Amino acid sequence: MQKIQLLDSKTINKIAAGEVVESPKSVVKELAENAIDAGASIVTIEIREGGVSLIRVTDNGCGIPKEQVKNAFLRHATSKMAQIEDLENIFTLGFRGEALASIAAVAQVEMVTKTAGEETGTKICVSGGEVESIEDTACLEGTSITVRNLFYNVPARRKFLKKTATESGYVSDLVNKLALGHPEVSFRYQNNGSTILHTAGNNDPKAAVFYVYGKDAANSMLPIAYRHGEYAVTGLIAKPQFCRANRSYENLFINGRFIRNSVVSMAVEDAYKTKLLIGKFPVFVLNLEVAPALVDVNVHPAKLEVRFRNDGEVYDFFYQAVSRALQDTTLIPEGNLEKKPVGKTEKQPEPVQEMLAEGRQEETEKFPVQKEDSPFAVEVLPPSVQPENRQTESRTVPPTSTHVYTSGKSVDQLLKRTAPNSGVSQAAEPYAVGKPQERLAPKAETSAMEAEKAEEKQPFFKDYQIIGQVFRTYWIVEQGDSLYLIDQHAAHERILYEELMGRFQRENVVSQRLLTPVMLRLTPSETETLRENRGLLESFGFELEDFSGTFALRAVPMLLREPDGVGFFTEILDRLAEERIRNVYDLKLGTVATMACKAAVKGHDAMSAKEAEALIGRLLELENPFTCPHGRPTVVALKQYDLEKMFKRIQN
Repeated sequence: MQKIQLLDSKTINKIAAGEVVESPKSVVKELAENAIDAGASIVTIEIREGGVSLIRVTDNGCGIPKEQVKNAFLRHATSKMAQIEDLENIFTLGFRGEALASIAAVAQVEMVTKTAGEETGTKICVSGGEVESIEDTACLEGTSITVRNLFYNVPARRKFLKKTATESGYVSDLVNKLALGHPEVSFRYQNNGSTILHTAGNNDPKAAVFYVYGKDAANSMLPIAYRHGEYAVTGLIAKPQFCRANRSYENLFINGRFIRNSVVSMAVEDAYKTKLLIGKFPVFVLNLEVAPALVDVNVHPAKLEVRFRNDGEVYDFFYQAVSRALQDTTLIPEGNLEKKPVGKTEKQPEPVQEMLAEGRQEETEKFPVQKEDSPFAVEVLPPSVQPENRQTESRTVPPTSTHVYTSGKSVDQLLKRTAPNSGVSQAAEPYAVGKPQERLAPKAETSAMEAEKAEEKQPFFKDYQIIGQVFRTYWIVEQGDSLYLIDQHAAHERILYEELMGRFQRENVVSQRLLTPVMLRLTPSETETLRENRGLLESFGFELEDFSGTFALRAVPMLLREPDGVGFFTEILDRLAEERIRNVYDLKLGTVATMACKAAVKGHDAMSAKEAEALIGRLLELENPFTCPHGRPTVVALKQYDLEKMFKRIQN
């Protein structure tokens, strides 16, 4: 055995740097978060060659006093906490005091900083953890940190970095998330001299989505503001039709810090169930404001994961918040009657970020609007129902003007046309600025007038006419300035699904005893899961008997008039180990949806006018009439504006 010996400080710093500095992305993350913690309203991020040769983060924050500049590069030196008790009251993004020391240990670092009260700034150069020089310099208030030649003294680490384009992509994704989580900060991100992202910093979350994800995403976003107990969430969730095939567009922030958390993802996804197509995931940008004592952010070296004190409370909170926001919204997608030009190269829109004036000096900035007026031929069969005394009104709609962007204005002014029929019953609370402690201050309860208004919410379809049917599948409904196409199969499927689920949930769960008990062979972790959830499992209709640590299954529930066996029990047990199950009915959603699909009227099935009227009336009485249980839309809207544009009655 070799002799036990103490490592020298250089080796210790390089090893410690491995936990904090994994790649150029982690360097950018630490420096950008420090800039936000310093109160910066403008943060500029520059990288070259994927961040390996150069990373520069410049901010207009409070700066670092001269006498503290050298201390900033010491390990575990921080201004954000002084004792262990402070961990329960930390709202800053960084707090462990490892970032600058770790970065300087594996790169060549130059920092220029100045506070408001100093006449000159300070410039310090550190290479491989050693201070090379420190001197006074002329500079603006704030801090600029330049990191060159990352991992120059740790070739083994540098060798395992990805390709330049890949590392650049990681940094871009990080900056996007910073911009989404901090709309009050103007971020400018440059890669090899080209501006990739430049946000307004006008404290409008929808504007941040516009800059990061584009116009379609911003138009699809619904505001959410919900508070219950010690939790408060604000942000945006997308309409179900704007979804993705993976979770990369799920953005959760806790007190401003980007976090990945399976409990929250599960709660939001469950709230979208039967509204999204199978295999699709919701898009959201949510910021949870919670007392730091209720969440442990120090369980992951990069602070990307957290541990909640009560996962069940967090799940219920997010499920209710998203469910209510979706219930208060008319989720009817708009039909797109425009065709892309055939045989022509479609001109890509210029990046929005590059259109903004340098340094926000100019008052306004125009955004180009793409014009695609290609007509789209629609074949309509003779309607089976003709409305009586129908009058035709000719209306001239003025051309849509190009919107002018002014820093600080609402994102609706950035969009060509706001999505109609948003149906949001109340606007989200504005993204709070100021100290996080103030953001968590208790708010007044909802007034009686607001509660009464919510109860008197009018149905979306209240003055409509059934015009006819096309293709023996889609019924045409007219209301206001829109036509609505209703898919008879999807509509009937949703009606039957709601009826089956209602009947299913109203029945008491009945157990059926097994002729011979089944002895369960469980691993130690499965046994622990069973013991923790035994009461829940028995409420589902399972009967269990404990034989000194070995369990026997004596009865199973009767669900959908059939007994569910051992396979269903093990499925529940497996899911309980990873996620929260609210009730046994959620586990049968797919089965009930399949039953409804098989029993529903199909496309091309003959329906009389009276049958269609009854079907549409029943559909519109439902809480969620806008999608079938598999997530397909039941209703699609065609605006009068789009039809008149198609027939060249208006030009733009």
